[in-house]
Amino acid sequence: MKEARPSRTEEACRRASRAKSALGAGAAAAFLAVGALAWVTHPGSSGSSQATSSPSSTGTTASDDGDGYYDDGSGFSYGSGSVSPSGGSQPQVGTSVS
Repeated sequence: MKEARPSRTEEACRRASRAKSALGAGAAAAFLAVGALAWVTHPGSSGSSQATSSPSSTGTTASDDGDGYYDDGSGFSYGSGSVSPSGGSQPQVGTSVS
């Protein structure tokens, strides 16, 4: 006598189950790979110690001349950090209801 052949829906369910398993395993492997890459490239996880920067021997030193701008000799500064308007004038804001 012939064996009972599985229905088309049973075969489809088996294929879908295998695909889901493969997709889950692939996603887990990708997650672990990204985690390992982040671990390796993170500067805090470096095994070798980086030398700390020291003032250059050219005689330039960082200075703050009191105007709120800190100059380290590189030509870049963050400024004073103030978020208030620089001038004495108030912005003109108008609303109307009709």
